[in-house]
Amino acid sequence: MIALALCSILIGSMLGTRFRFVILLPVIAAGSAVLAVISTAQGGTLSQTVLAIVLFASLLQFGYICAALFRHAAMPGYVAKPQAALGSRKVQP
Repeated sequence: MIALALCSILIGSMLGTRFRFVILLPVIAAGSAVLAVISTAQGGTLSQTVLAIVLFASLLQFGYICAALFRHAAMPGYVAKPQAALGSRKVQP
């Protein structure tokens, strides 16, 4: 469980620094399916499988939010609104 927790936080932080949009739903769905298959193959009970999935999903979101907040604090210009830059250009007909 500790390895799962550490990997979830690291994956979430990687996603939080790399992606600007919500990528968590597809990653949580794919990770939950993989964890369910692994737990079933190892002969785990339903409660162990659900615990692993909940742990994975919650720590993935925690890592994502922490990394996104860090990116926002460390690089405020990088996270600036992209529409503001587009509005200042004049379009030639």
